[in-house]
Amino acid sequence: MACAVLCFCGVAGAPIAAQEVIDNSEHLESDRPESWAMNYFTSVTLLSGLSVPRSREPWSVEAAAEFGWIPQLSLRKRTVGFNGTKEEALNHSTIFARPRLTVGLPWRAALTLSYVPPLKIAGVRPHLFAFALEHPLYEREPLTLGARFYGQVGRARGAITCSEEVAGHPPGSLKNPFGCDEASYDKAIQRYLGIELSAAWRLERLGGLSPWIAVAGNYLDTEAHVRALTFGIPDRSVLDSETWTFSASGGVSYPLSPGLSISVGAFYSPLAVVRPPYMSTDNDALFNLRALISYEFQ
Repeated sequence: MACAVLCFCGVAGAPIAAQEVIDNSEHLESDRPESWAMNYFTSVTLLSGLSVPRSREPWSVEAAAEFGWIPQLSLRKRTVGFNGTKEEALNHSTIFARPRLTVGLPWRAALTLSYVPPLKIAGVRPHLFAFALEHPLYEREPLTLGARFYGQVGRARGAITCSEEVAGHPPGSLKNPFGCDEASYDKAIQRYLGIELSAAWRLERLGGLSPWIAVAGNYLDTEAHVRALTFGIPDRSVLDSETWTFSASGGVSYPLSPGLSISVGAFYSPLAVVRPPYMSTDNDALFNLRALISYEFQ
């Protein structure tokens, strides 16, 4: 039903004979390649509105399904481990999907809840809970302005530092230089908080078609937990990072029938990264397309 992608940048251990377990912890700068990968895939899951908050009847219920495109990363962009020198298995699914349930509250507010259960899809097992509180700021036809506060807690697991394909080659060989003995079972923790402001303009002559735009500020708090066996040594390294990001989106919403509507939009979030051997900071942004199909029970 729902599919999430694991953001991860692993630390697979080199052979250290005297060490029984690799257990390193490191706090990363937000522009490190490993941090960029965690921020990139966490941004895929940002609970953007895909519409503008509006007045609802208290305790009304709207069910929705959200779909987002996950761009496949090039070899250069997948090379994020060890500060941009090790390729990681980051291309899993091309679709992120999840259900949404929105309940109308008193004082024109609304609460949205979303949960991605731990079902293994495309090699990744997500477990993500997201929420949003929203309120219209101005409603006078044809213009609507609104604000949303949203957040997420959760994790995703999968083989990132050591894929099954790489582990199928002899440890230390050209196709397995970091010594993966088996597929890893790494964990990415994806937490965030965000505030979004949005505006929509309803065009009655086009059947209620509503172009909308939104801007948001996001605080990302991410961790990567390695669970790998390399050259016979368990790797339990942990990386963590935190940063603030900006995002913008825009699209159109359209009522298909009473209660049923669809919204599609484009999402953009600039993400800073320094990729060795270069020392300058680049913007390696996330750009994707998203859609929301919703039905409000009458």
